[in-house]
Amino acid sequence: MIINKDVMRIHNERSVLQAIVNHGPISRNAVSKLLGLNKVTVSDIIGSFIERKLVTSLGEARGTSTGGRRPELAAFNATYGYVINFSISGDVVELLVTQMDGRALAYSTSPIDNQSVEDVVTKMEGLINQLPHFEVVNGLQAISIAIFGVVYHNKVITSPFVDYADFDIVGYFHDRYQVPIVMENEANLSAVFEQDFSKQELEHIVSVSIHEGVGAGIILNTQLYTGNYGQAGEIGQTIIQESRDHRRPLSKLASFDAEWSQTALLEKARVLKKAKNYDLNQLVNDYQVEDEAIMGLLEDFCYYLALVTSNLIAAYDPQMVFFNSPLIDRLPEILKNIQMKLGFMSLVPPLVMSKDVKYATLLGGASLAIHRVLNMNGTRLIFHH
Repeated sequence: MIINKDVMRIHNERSVLQAIVNHGPISRNAVSKLLGLNKVTVSDIIGSFIERKLVTSLGEARGTSTGGRRPELAAFNATYGYVINFSISGDVVELLVTQMDGRALAYSTSPIDNQSVEDVVTKMEGLINQLPHFEVVNGLQAISIAIFGVVYHNKVITSPFVDYADFDIVGYFHDRYQVPIVMENEANLSAVFEQDFSKQELEHIVSVSIHEGVGAGIILNTQLYTGNYGQAGEIGQTIIQESRDHRRPLSKLASFDAEWSQTALLEKARVLKKAKNYDLNQLVNDYQVEDEAIMGLLEDFCYYLALVTSNLIAAYDPQMVFFNSPLIDRLPEILKNIQMKLGFMSLVPPLVMSKDVKYATLLGGASLAIHRVLNMNGTRLIFHH
């Protein structure tokens, strides 16, 4: 079998960089043992990384009990550059800047309300222009954009909140900033976050995102699964059959988004309480004082969410199901309710809250952006949280 030397070199470089990111600070000898590579090869690759400032030398490690020369430690240079990550919902555009290990450098938001995509892009550029100078080696390296909607090959197919029409948002930002642009569905990025910002070996997970809409990010065999046209996990479009008239057109039946997203839930609560305005804080307070109407409403919510969750478990058989939801974050007993409702299933994986409800989507975008910069797509990297 003929092995191309250039291909082998690229493979070895990726493996060495992965070892340094995930296990560093680490010595050359430890990398060699971990990967089964020749010490000279490892030393040469790390030397090239140091020249490129991807890796830094931290000097000698602490002495060992056996004495002898102490090994030099290599660490990933998180200040090699930074990435900018956006999330665009119906109400707000968020920006999070991270360095190359996922640590946050800056966060800001700007409200949007039924604005054109051109106005949204102007808001995004305004947030970038307000950023301070960051002490990094190479400046901006990539931009990620999280979309509440279906994304296929860096194009927005559908979105219920912003009409992207034929506007090429990826092309626009690439031309403007001359860096790689990554665009993905927000629930998908939540799933990426749960995997990449964890030291657990998570090969098959589902992340259920409940905000203005409802979606599920799916990781299968450690890789993000988006389906044939980017529609995998669009559980908000799941039809809720409440009518016994089976001849009723499916298009006339309610979707999970329309009935049980957080926005829809708050609207139901507002009607029940006959309140002009009704927010999440009021819902939580009414639940905690055992308001009968709100208790009943949330019981219905738990029923339908358990129904959707059972379908996800049956379809993907995940190790864990994460929930990214401000409501459930405030009322974690909802997960216990769902777990009880799923007691009829023979095997139910752990149902757990997201490690970071507020920043999960943005950090998932950061992970994809950093992978792109390092040319490490499909490679397991563990980031800091």
